[in-house]
Amino acid sequence: MTFSIVAYDLEEETWGVAVASKFPAVGAVVPWAQAAVGAVATQSFANTSFGPRGLALMATGLSAQEALERLLEDDPDKELRQVGLVDAKGGSATFSGTGCFAWAGGVSGKSYAIQGNILAGEYVVPAMEETFLKTQGNLPARLHTALLAGDRAGGDKRGRQSAAIYVVKAKAGYGGYLDRWLDYRVDDHEDPVPRLGELLDMHELYFGKSKVDERLEVTDTIREQVNEILVQQGYLKDGKSFVEVFNEFIGNENFEERADPQAMWIDAPVWNYLTKKFGR
Repeated sequence: MTFSIVAYDLEEETWGVAVASKFPAVGAVVPWAQAAVGAVATQSFANTSFGPRGLALMATGLSAQEALERLLEDDPDKELRQVGLVDAKGGSATFSGTGCFAWAGGVSGKSYAIQGNILAGEYVVPAMEETFLKTQGNLPARLHTALLAGDRAGGDKRGRQSAAIYVVKAKAGYGGYLDRWLDYRVDDHEDPVPRLGELLDMHELYFGKSKVDERLEVTDTIREQVNEILVQQGYLKDGKSFVEVFNEFIGNENFEERADPQAMWIDAPVWNYLTKKFGR
C-alpha cells in the first residue's frame, strides 16, 4: 500500500529512505537507516522487525542481498512482504512477494532500490528510477524528487495521505551528536509529497550552512537594520549590549546554527528570510 526509494550517496556517505502512501503516518512504519550500515524500507503488510533486524544484519558485514535473504528465510508470511535495502557499500536488493496487491514490483541498481504495491500502474517505479538517476544534488533532494515523480505518475492508486523522508549521515544530526540528518513526516495531508518538499526547504533554511566567504558580515548598515527589528520586537532593554540582544533574537528565531552574533556574521539566506519576515 506504499511506494518508496532506498538509496546511498557514496560521495557524501549518506543513506536514506523516502516513502509515500494512502496510509496514515507511513513514516512511523517503513523507513529505517543507520550511518555506515545502510537503509531499509519495509512495507506491504509490513514486518516492522525487518527494519532493525536488516540494519543489524548489515552491520555484521552482510550485503543488502544477503540480509534480505536472511530476513525472508524465517518469515512464514514472506509472500505478503515488500522490502528494499541498501548496504554500507552501495549494494542493493528489493523483494516483492507474490501476495502483494497489484500493481506491485520493484527495481534495484547501484546504490538504490525502488519498490511499490497497489500502484496506479507498472510505470510508477520506472518514473522514480529515471528521475532519481538524472537528478543532481544531495541525497535528500534526489530522494524527494524521485518520490514526487512516482507520486505524479499515479503513485498509490487508492490516493494520497502521508509521506516521509529519513536520511542519516555520521554526526549530521543537530549538534553533531547523532546520525539522524533529516527525519520529516507528513502524517495526514491531501497532497503530502509536495508538503514534504516544503519541509525540506525549511530544513535547509534552518540547518544549512553557507560557505565562509558567502556569510554576511554585520556591517553598520546591517546592524542598523537589525536594531530596527530589535526595537520593533521589543528586544532592546537597558543594560544589555547589542551582541547580547542580537544573540537572544537569533536564538528565539532558532537560527543559532546559521549566525554568530559574537563574531558578527549571519548566513545570507537567513538574513534575507528575517528581513522579509519583519518587513525590513
